[in-house]
Amino acid sequence: MLQAIRDRATGWLAYVIIGLITIPFALWGLGEYFGGSGPLVAAEVNGVDIPVRQVHQEARSQRDQMARMFGGEIPDDVLDEDGIRMAALESLIRHELLRQAADSAGFRAAGDSILREIRGMPVFEENGQFSRERYAQLLNAQRISPADFERDVAQSIVLAQIQRGIQATGLPAAVLVEDFGRLRNQTRVASWRIFEADEFDQPGVVEADAVRAYYDANPGEFTTAERMRIAYLQLDPESLEGTVEVSEDEIREHYRLNRSRYEQPELREVRQIRIRDEEEDAEARVRELRERLEAGEDFATLAEEYSEDRLSADRGGSLGRIARGDIDPTLETVIFTLPQGLISQPVRTERGWFILEVTDIEESQPQPLEEVREEVERDLRDRTAEQMQIQALDDLMSLTTEFSESLEPAASATGLEIRTSDWFTRESGAGLTSLRSIRNAAFDPRVREDGYNSDAIDLRDGSTIVLRMEAHEPAELRPLDEVEDEIRARLQRDAAASAAREAGEALIAQMREADAWHAALEDTQAWQRGQEVRRDSAADGDADVPPGVREHLFRLAAPSEGAVEVSGASLPGGDFAVVVLEEVRLEDGAADETMRQRAREELLNAYGGAEFRAYLAWLESQADIQRYPDNLD
Repeated sequence: MLQAIRDRATGWLAYVIIGLITIPFALWGLGEYFGGSGPLVAAEVNGVDIPVRQVHQEARSQRDQMARMFGGEIPDDVLDEDGIRMAALESLIRHELLRQAADSAGFRAAGDSILREIRGMPVFEENGQFSRERYAQLLNAQRISPADFERDVAQSIVLAQIQRGIQATGLPAAVLVEDFGRLRNQTRVASWRIFEADEFDQPGVVEADAVRAYYDANPGEFTTAERMRIAYLQLDPESLEGTVEVSEDEIREHYRLNRSRYEQPELREVRQIRIRDEEEDAEARVRELRERLEAGEDFATLAEEYSEDRLSADRGGSLGRIARGDIDPTLETVIFTLPQGLISQPVRTERGWFILEVTDIEESQPQPLEEVREEVERDLRDRTAEQMQIQALDDLMSLTTEFSESLEPAASATGLEIRTSDWFTRESGAGLTSLRSIRNAAFDPRVREDGYNSDAIDLRDGSTIVLRMEAHEPAELRPLDEVEDEIRARLQRDAAASAAREAGEALIAQMREADAWHAALEDTQAWQRGQEVRRDSAADGDADVPPGVREHLFRLAAPSEGAVEVSGASLPGGDFAVVVLEEVRLEDGAADETMRQRAREELLNAYGGAEFRAYLAWLESQADIQRYPDNLD
């Protein structure tokens, strides 16, 4: 919430804030209260800031993608908010590194490429065809100017180009592709027998001395983590906004004082001729076109023939109605000072040369109160809530500091409820304590050891927390009688697994003597015989291969002609497998070529991905990168 107040404290509201926080400034200083100016930064890449807000947006996108993978909701044992945020941060750092590299190398997206990309987006189609009207409507609804959107599309094209270019350098030798194809597409014919640990389980075989010895040797396994419960106050903007009440007189007064905010903005119908500044004669060409317009030639005709902005050229250069903020600031300055019907001199921007004409002006129009009542009331409520938040925040911070050993005075002054968390540790918690910033504050020595209130903690949802320790349990070794059954069960499983392994290894030794494996395989009830196994179980229909057997099977060397390879493997859960590899082969025919092609694509993707990762690692090694992960909490 502190950040929200900083971002929104402009105009007359800034004077209100200054009046409210004069005393806190005297106590803590301006820097302590605001913690700096501007939006929080998560990282700096060669001097370019990556805002915290952008990281949270990327994290939200990644979280939504994970949720779709799990059918709509991420399981609790999989969800790692800190991990998602850090992955989002690293993704944005790599994106910025790549953008800077592309810009430095002079990569540019051709106008035709941008046009094709936009025209190929289904969202802008009507009846299967690109619709200029729908394109303009959707961008206008999102308050995105065509220039900004085209710039974003151009950047996406450029980044894709440089990525594909780097990946294309990862070309494995043809012999490697062929060898990988043979390995990738093998079919291994094998038989196996599983010695299940449960068959060797002997309850009661573990003696008390063995339990005591394991307990003494592994104290870390039976030591509880230090944990804590906290009491806290949470100043939530949404809860305060729900208590705001405004009268009819206040609404009318707010409308009167801010009438200009509720006007229909001035709109200007504009057309343009754009010449890209990529060739030496670009300036000469645009000035020649300006002279032809001055001589009386038709603007729309010249735009259709010469303008290099194809989206507007097809409409005689028309950009439609433009409001302030919709277009490049340089062009906006010209457009909103240009008289109707007068053609501008050539204007140069980063996107090239422009000739502009305003063909129609729709003046700003005041809107009656009844038409904008909802907006006026919403603005008034927001501003009133801001003042309440500032006052409540001032009370919260000053009283939790003045009365540093209690939350009660601050709770009484602000009307906030003192809440209590569940138990949590330094490494994990639920709900509020799942946030690293909360856990760090709780285990700070001033809170944990001295018993003081914490500093104010600004959360990304806009709320502010002050907490103190409610209860604390230090790490301690659990008594032996409490964990004895757990240890005994573990040792018993280990003993059963060891017995299963011994039985399997005895059978292996027997089968290897004088090629006795033929006789062993005659026990058809104990063995899975002659199974064809591929690396990819989902594609090849042999999903019944026990976990661990497939991996072990494909690590074995191919047997010589007329022989087999006999081996053993410990499996998950303590079971033991005796495996007989009988044959390694490739299938013939069309299916074989299909599998070879699949293997070729996998190897090309792997090499290309490795090259691109190496390139990103090199970019990072050459860059000046500063990360501020604490700002993400």
